[in-house]
Amino acid sequence: MVLGLLRAGATAAPTLHYTARLHGLPFLDVTYCLDLTDHAYRSRLQARTLGLAEFLVHGRVDGRADGAVQGLALHPQSYIEHGRLSGEDFSLAIDYPAGDPVIREMAPPATKYRTAVPTGDLHGALDGLAAIALEVLVVSRTQACQGVALVYDARQLRRLTTRTAGSDVLAASARSVFTGGAVRCDTQSVLLSGLRRDQPASVQIRPHASSAWLAPLSTGGLALPVRFSFDADFLGDITVELDGVTNAVGCVSDASLR
Repeated sequence: MVLGLLRAGATAAPTLHYTARLHGLPFLDVTYCLDLTDHAYRSRLQARTLGLAEFLVHGRVDGRADGAVQGLALHPQSYIEHGRLSGEDFSLAIDYPAGDPVIREMAPPATKYRTAVPTGDLHGALDGLAAIALEVLVVSRTQACQGVALVYDARQLRRLTTRTAGSDVLAASARSVFTGGAVRCDTQSVLLSGLRRDQPASVQIRPHASSAWLAPLSTGGLALPVRFSFDADFLGDITVELDGVTNAVGCVSDASLR
């Protein structure tokens, strides 16, 4: 079904639209784009709250990342995000001058809500968008997703351990435009540092499980995320499904995102 949404011969990276649901109710609208070549990547993600979540917290975020590609490795160069959550604006800019993350700009400061992340623990850490791009790169080239990555968003540091959990055939659904076979990647996420000050540490360091299903949307295309499932503690499981695909003009300009 996805193939019919992409123009024949289109070479631009597709813009992917997802809806996140909790207990079956939509709470987050997500738009994602990834330009990935043999030498570089650029990505962008926008998200905004929906339904009851919009009423309770009224959140939105716009994130952008870019960097270099070398074999099956990514070397981030910059990550920028800005947004608003529960009436508070936030912004963040991270550079990687020597390969490791350095905060260039951040408001409010992370220590307002969390304990500090030791800078000595950040060697090789990626931002969240780079981590997604890395999974796409590895699955696209190897049809597998084994690996360990450190993910740092200037607030917390997590270790993600991912393994290939086989291939699934995703059935037709009114909630998704994708049907067919997809590689399933199961990930365990563990918080290493950057704990919230208002929650017990024993709760925060509990491992969290998630699954991602990746598949090409066109012949010879990248294996892109078509579905996600997350363990969200006491809230229950969150599912994120691909429900729209359009052609993009690039992952940097505002025109590339709907």
